[in-house]
Amino acid sequence: MGSIDDLNAQTSYTEDGSPGAYTTRELIRDIPLIGDDGTTGYITCVDTWNGNLYIGTSHGAVLHYVSIPGDHESDPPAYIFATRIEPHFTTAQTGADAGVKQILLLPSINKACIVCNSTLTFYNIPELSPAFEEVVQAGCLWVGGRDRNLSAEDENGNGAVVVICLRQRLRLIRVGEDFRPRKIRDIELAGVSALERRGDLACVANGQEYSLLDVVNQRKNLLFPISSTSVTRSPPTPPPKQLAPPPPPGRPAARSFSSRSPVRQDRGHQRITSLGGQPHNMDRLRSDSNSPFPPRRSSRQEADPVAVAPTPEASQAVIEEPESSTTASQEASDDGAKALPALPAESQSPPTPEAPKPLLANIVTPTPEEFLLTTGTSMTDPGVGLFVNLDGDVVRGTIEFSSYPESLVLHEAEQSAGSPNDSLSQGYVFAIVQHTHEGILRRCIEVQRWNAEPGEVQPKEWLAIGPVTENDADTPSGIGLRNATSTANLHTTGISMSLRLRKLNVKDSADENENSAEKARNEDEDKLASRFAQATANVLLYASDRVSWILQEPLLIQLDRQLSSAMQKSDAGELSIDVPTVQRVFNSIRGQDPRDELEFLTLTYVRQKAALLLFGNLVLQTARGVIAYEHDKRRAEDALTSGEIDPRIMLILVPPLNEEVAEGAGLWLPQGLRDTIDWLRHGIGLNHLDRDIKGAYGDNMLSLTKRYLTAWRKKKGFGSVADEAHVFQTVDAALLNALLMFDQDTPRGPAIPGSVRTELYGVVDKGVDCFERAVQLLEQHQRLYVLSRLYQNKHYRDISKVLATWRRILDGEHDAGGEFIEGEHVMREYLSKIRDTALVQEYGAWLANRNPKLGVQIFADDSSRVQFEPTQAVAILKERAPDAVKDYLEHLVFGKNHVQYVNDLIAYYLDTVLEELEKNKESRVMLKESYDIYRAQIPPKPTYRQFITENAVEAEWWHNRLRLLQLIGGSHGAASKYDVHTLGKRLAPYSAELVPEMIILNGREGKHEEALRLLVHGLGDYDTAIRYCLLGGSSIFHPSSGLEPTQPLPSRDEQSMLFGYLLDQFFQIEDFSERLDRTAELLERFGGWLDAAKVLEMIPDSWSVELVSGFLMHAFRNLVAEKNETVIVKALCSAQNIKKAVEEIDLREKLGPVVIQAELGTEVT
Repeated sequence: MGSIDDLNAQTSYTEDGSPGAYTTRELIRDIPLIGDDGTTGYITCVDTWNGNLYIGTSHGAVLHYVSIPGDHESDPPAYIFATRIEPHFTTAQTGADAGVKQILLLPSINKACIVCNSTLTFYNIPELSPAFEEVVQAGCLWVGGRDRNLSAEDENGNGAVVVICLRQRLRLIRVGEDFRPRKIRDIELAGVSALERRGDLACVANGQEYSLLDVVNQRKNLLFPISSTSVTRSPPTPPPKQLAPPPPPGRPAARSFSSRSPVRQDRGHQRITSLGGQPHNMDRLRSDSNSPFPPRRSSRQEADPVAVAPTPEASQAVIEEPESSTTASQEASDDGAKALPALPAESQSPPTPEAPKPLLANIVTPTPEEFLLTTGTSMTDPGVGLFVNLDGDVVRGTIEFSSYPESLVLHEAEQSAGSPNDSLSQGYVFAIVQHTHEGILRRCIEVQRWNAEPGEVQPKEWLAIGPVTENDADTPSGIGLRNATSTANLHTTGISMSLRLRKLNVKDSADENENSAEKARNEDEDKLASRFAQATANVLLYASDRVSWILQEPLLIQLDRQLSSAMQKSDAGELSIDVPTVQRVFNSIRGQDPRDELEFLTLTYVRQKAALLLFGNLVLQTARGVIAYEHDKRRAEDALTSGEIDPRIMLILVPPLNEEVAEGAGLWLPQGLRDTIDWLRHGIGLNHLDRDIKGAYGDNMLSLTKRYLTAWRKKKGFGSVADEAHVFQTVDAALLNALLMFDQDTPRGPAIPGSVRTELYGVVDKGVDCFERAVQLLEQHQRLYVLSRLYQNKHYRDISKVLATWRRILDGEHDAGGEFIEGEHVMREYLSKIRDTALVQEYGAWLANRNPKLGVQIFADDSSRVQFEPTQAVAILKERAPDAVKDYLEHLVFGKNHVQYVNDLIAYYLDTVLEELEKNKESRVMLKESYDIYRAQIPPKPTYRQFITENAVEAEWWHNRLRLLQLIGGSHGAASKYDVHTLGKRLAPYSAELVPEMIILNGREGKHEEALRLLVHGLGDYDTAIRYCLLGGSSIFHPSSGLEPTQPLPSRDEQSMLFGYLLDQFFQIEDFSERLDRTAELLERFGGWLDAAKVLEMIPDSWSVELVSGFLMHAFRNLVAEKNETVIVKALCSAQNIKKAVEEIDLREKLGPVVIQAELGTEVT
């Protein structure tokens, strides 16, 4: 993955080789490591604080660098050399203790503790000037042990309590800003090389094993050895006079240990073991109640030196003042006399085989209740991390390392052991290990979660440092990790580059040159995006002559890198997308909710880019003519929906829908998305896609696009949609276009429920935000009926355009959908519902001209919202639809019984008939032949009206003649309305052809004899002749089949007169047999209307009495009846006369006599 030379470009990798989340950010390089003797040294420790960088070297020097801001705000700070110091030491050391071993910064008191060649000295920070020059501690193996439960603010004013690890003991001291270091107490525990403290409890390692230490009550709890191989090795032979307690029995490994976990010693024995190593006498092992140490109390409280430690050093105010004769050996011997016996010299030990290199102890404390310790067998074998709580119990699960960690630090915020392990409290552990990748053994920084849930998959990442050689496989030098005292805020350009908004050129051929407005907008967007271009780092890596930050890249950069790695391009320029990688990235953030603005932008950006790539994969398959799998289409649709990507962005990849994108002032989107769009459309060749709806194009792209646009239409009115006007203009136009493309193959006719055509109607009926474009699309696809539905929408209703569109369809213009079935009736109903008089008049006349019978209903409909007076309607029709006048008049006369229009209608009928007879001789012949044919029929036969109706000719003039007969025959009050004389004059030239008409007119003029003559001899319609006599000549050619009169019947005398005329005509029938039958029938049926005497005079003497027997019998009966009636009447009259006479007599008697004196002119005397 790279070497140390390109360390600044390193990025971690995962188990499958994909890019990880961590990278190095170079802090400084080319550090001068050449010593005075010309040898090249190496870095031993580093730390940063408040813009100051402190580097310790193996040559015993501390280099101080100071940061200065970069030239630009986004540039990283530069570190310039400030000073170089060589800390004081008593004796030069070799091996791991050579040079500067530790730099412990104490920012709360502005002090630094430096361990150089096993000598501890103090300095002021930041300038590294000497502090407490008289205080020097030789024989110091390690310094630290600050209480991790305390913050820097807690130490202000009280100084900082640190632990000095001497060769034979531990010493707690308090270091203040204004007072010299003061010893708190000594703890007799030798060889401690690592220590972490939480309050009064510390976890320590002495090179062999780990222990829990109570720094107040000075009790030790043995845990387990650093190297598991030490359990099986026998302890070295103790020196004479030194009583070492027997090794405690081992116990099986705890269940949470791994297979390589060490065996912990029995804690029951450890609990009763006091500190201080092996004492000179057993009095040191007395019970707690007799212990010389005070009761357990906080190490933060400064104890009485005399009570804390009975040794003379405990009463001294300083640690140790330097003397010219002071040496490390003297310090060691002094310490040994006070606490522990000196360790046996190598020369005193019997020869033993060379032991493997000891494992370095690693102790970190991830939570206030836990310590993380490492154990293993050798530096090259896998290591194990174990969590130990404050009681010494192993908790959680184990952590596996590729090899035993050479250096171990924690990353991310500390959390409580009982807090939930959610995304808010993820913690990581960094370890320098040896790891084989691509067949090469490399020294790497292994990164993994330390607080993963049990059973949760713990993915690892490795950040390569450099290859492992045979020389440094077991003894690496110059490489290490360090938690910096100050956290750094680093500028990450990747975030701002991805998130800053840039204008997308919707048209591929658009000019990419920026104008002044775009430049200003770009600058503003850069400033806005730069707010998020900050990342924190608190882990330092030193290797070779460089110091770098280990930076956990922001989630956006991590995921964006993975998405970018899925975008592949062959040497031939063919694009491909690694769908599993994209889907894995998308699934990794599924269901996550943002906690701040950056996370919101990150999740949105990643989802949208993943959606574009998944959809782009469908476009690529479409370009190759391959129909995608259903799961690929579902995933792409799911990603698009979850990402809520602006549909205009997606439509760029869908020709021809990309032409519908309305960008307004510009389509601005994150640059990462814009670059993805450009990569896809430039590499695919969208203009050359096969746009077969039934092929890959329709199945892969267009169907998904249609569903996505339909979902977006439901968001209309949401305030959260940016640039709402242009977005929904695009959505509506593109969706309409897609539906029109799908509907091309739908059979002509009305929409079927659930079909694409139904969806199309739904879109149009609910209204679109791209009205003008919708009109263009519908015109382009020749969907006139759908266009008329668009014009009917309530948001932009245009009745005139609705009617004009329907007229175009009815006039024969191609309508691809063929949905306008029964179009004339639809128009007629629509015209009855609108209130625009001008439109009703215009299109009503047009429809009447096209379909007179239907069109005139518009002018005669009483339920219509626009009403026309008949005179007005007739005038309009005569001007614009002359052929519809007849139908309108028929409607008025026959439908509404407006008899005042009878003459107009009769004139129209007559004009039509006479014009036909005048122009067409065949029509005249046909009429005459109809009379001959009818006369030739043998009774009983239908009336002539029925005959011509049943044998009607499919000609307009023939039907008009039937209507004419109906009108002039006496229906609808026509008998008193039309001019009979004028009509007779017009019919006279064609009296031979229009016999029924002449019959009716003769009857209206009172020429009954002539009318009956024509009925009997001209037509031979005897039934109509009888009807004529009964009805008085009215309604004889009415279509009604019954005899029920529509007008009052004539008097009996009139009927008798008419029957007399008819009898006379019957006697004139040329055919004797016919004459005899018709006369006999008439006399038998209607003899009561005839005068018997006259009839007898008319009957020829040659006729047998039997022929008229029925008439005679009826006549005789009538005579007898009349005689009897006369006798009865006379008797009744006589009785009535007698009754009146009696009434008169009674009245006279009642009144009595009355004397009337005549008035005299003179007085009587």
